[in-house]
This record gives sequence, structure tokens and C-alpha cells, in this order.
Amino acid sequence: MVNARCFEGLVREFKGRTPRSKKLIERAKRVLPGGETRSITYYSPYPVSITSAIGPIITDSDGNNYIDILNNYTSLVHGHAFGPVVDTAVAAASEGIVYPAPHEAQLDLAEHLIERHPTAEKIRFTNSGTEAALLAIRIAQAVTGRDRLVLFEGGYHGSAPLISGPHPQVIRVPFNDAAALEAALDDTIAAVLFEPCLGVGGVIPADREFVRALRSHTHKVGALLVADEVQTLRASYGGATELYGLEADLVIMAKLIGGGYPIGAVGGPAQHLRILDQSEPGAIAHSGTFNGHLVSARAGLTALEHLTKSAIENMNASTEKLANQIEISGRAHGLPVTVTRFGSMMHVHLQEMRPTQAAHVTPDSTDVAALHLALLLEGIFAAPRGLVALSTALTDIQLELIATGYDRAFARLAT
Repeated sequence: MVNARCFEGLVREFKGRTPRSKKLIERAKRVLPGGETRSITYYSPYPVSITSAIGPIITDSDGNNYIDILNNYTSLVHGHAFGPVVDTAVAAASEGIVYPAPHEAQLDLAEHLIERHPTAEKIRFTNSGTEAALLAIRIAQAVTGRDRLVLFEGGYHGSAPLISGPHPQVIRVPFNDAAALEAALDDTIAAVLFEPCLGVGGVIPADREFVRALRSHTHKVGALLVADEVQTLRASYGGATELYGLEADLVIMAKLIGGGYPIGAVGGPAQHLRILDQSEPGAIAHSGTFNGHLVSARAGLTALEHLTKSAIENMNASTEKLANQIEISGRAHGLPVTVTRFGSMMHVHLQEMRPTQAAHVTPDSTDVAALHLALLLEGIFAAPRGLVALSTALTDIQLELIATGYDRAFARLAT
């Protein structure tokens, strides 16, 4: 779709606008592998280096401004440096930052999450979504006495070896395929880890019939159903679990529940979480120096208190409108553009077919890279692969500027 001359022109213009970012990445390569510390943030020819971010605006080291529609991969639901969260975090830091014992901020956040999410009767905190996923697996293995797992192709539950690549304990099946799931399940499976919407896999929502089959099949073999709501918690007040009416056995949470600070959590019925109760015989040990971190707990609660039902509804409506505008604009320029959406997340695909499984998503290509560079040149900061996650910080005027930015980016690709 994008010819070589067009792509070379985009790269040339990008380099011309970001000379300081180029110098910084060259410096970074001397101390960081590839100049990066997060694989997902890399893109060619090099990523811009960010110096500040306020609300929905990011500024790079060359002074270029971007409207942020990625929000640190869904975690900043109120944009950058959200005033109430900043005030809360500063106050918490002045009280000691982190303690070697329980504290009330942990209780406040846990009580809010339990009130909010239908699966959670008890909460256990970790430092990240990856840690929460691994803890949920340990709980499921302890509860069931089994050790094997079923995961879905295109799903992402963290960077640990057990859940990030091929592993003898793990079976991967196609998303939204009830028959394949049923065939993979037997009495050796401890848990099925399930994202109600594939995030990394292309923002592909689960089909409702598939969700019903998922619950039925896991019940039948006695496997625990673990809902990974690290990204989808933003879709509704009670997360995607509430939207689907899903009776999960455990829920994994992270990202936005820390208000921009590192955090993770596992929630579930008291009967499952009691396996972590150190006053009970046979409890499994689970520690972490920064689990339930004071600043994360306080900041997270403040962010969640501002993430009201009306705020979520407004974000979701804005995302739906923007997704429609992007599809119409792309096709008006003669490009194969399809947008998948779930709540306030979406993914812009450069393909005709609307994917229902990760295998249906066209792999990263020169076209995808070209769109990303074109958006940066138009002042729009999205994920290199096409992911978009809006925030409450965006104004109506900025939302229109985003739609215009996509239109101008598509025009660049169509030349």
C-alpha cells in the first residue's frame, strides 16, 4: 500500500524534526540494550524522547508537542500529571513513601476495588500486572492441585516466561473459538487466563456466546477462570466482567488502579484468596518489598474515585465517534482501514477484514510503521502497532484535532 518513496519521505521528515531524540537514543545505546528499557516502546528509526507531559499533551526533547492517545498503554485514564493524583502522591510521599507493615491506604484501595468489581471479595496487591498474573496462577494451582494452563493466541498477561512464550505447562488456543477451547480442557488444567478484549492482539472483543461457553467449559472440568482486567477495567465501572455478566473465579488488575504508579492486584472470592492467609495452615507465601506501596495505593484510589460511571460513558462515546471518523476518513482516501473498539480502547487496522482472532490481524508491516510516523508528524501520539486508549483529559476540540490528524496522516499514505 505505502510505496518506498513515501516511507522514505516520512522517515526523512521525522529525523529532521527530532535531532535531539536521535542523539539521546545514541547515548542510550551505550548503557541500555538497543537504547530501550521497554521493548514495546521501540519503533524505527528511533523513538522520540519525552521531556514532559501534562494532561493530554506530550512534549519531546526537540520541543515537538503531541496529543497523547496512548496514555502509557491504557494506564493513565485521566492523562498526565492529573492534579488530584499529583496532590495525593505528593502528600503520601511526605508521609514516608513506603512502609514495612500494613497501612490504611491499602485498605482504602482494596475496599474500593471490592465495591467496584463483581469478582473481588478479597484483594492481594503486587507490583505489576505480570506479578498479579503469576500470583493468580499460583492460587489456581494451589486451589485445584493442578499445574497446566490454557491461554489464548494473541493474549498478553505479562513478560514472565511461563506466560509470554511457548511453555510445556501452557496450551494456547484461538480466541473466540469455543470448540478449540473445549478440546484443550481436561482435568489437568488449573486455570484459563482470559482477556475480555485482546489488547496486544488487536483490541478484539470477546463474543458473548464465547464468554458463556468459556464459563460453562471451565466449570465442567473444574478449572478456574481468571479474568485479566488489566486493560479492560476502564470499559465499565465494574470492568468488562460487569459488561459480560461473567462469573470469574479470579480477576487480575493493574495499570489504572495505581493512578500512574506501579501496582498490580488479584481479586477473588474469600475461599480462593484464603490460600494466602499466613494465619492459616498450608498457606502459600507471597511477598514483595513494594506490594501495596503507599504512594501507589493513595494515587490509585484517587484516580479510581474520579473514574465515575459518567466519566467512563463519556470516554466510551468519544472513542466510538472517533473510531467511526477514522474508518470513514481512511476509506475516503482509498485505504483499507478497519477499527476495532472496546470501551475507550481501539485499534486502527490497515486491512479490510474486521478481526475476531489475533491470527486475523495483519502483522506489523511497512504500512503500519508508515501510519505511526505520519501520525507523529501530525502531532498525534499513538502506539506503533495501532493501539489507542483515550483519557478523560481530552477536550472536544482535541478530539476533533485527533480525527483531523488521522485524516492528514491517511492523506500522506495515499500519495
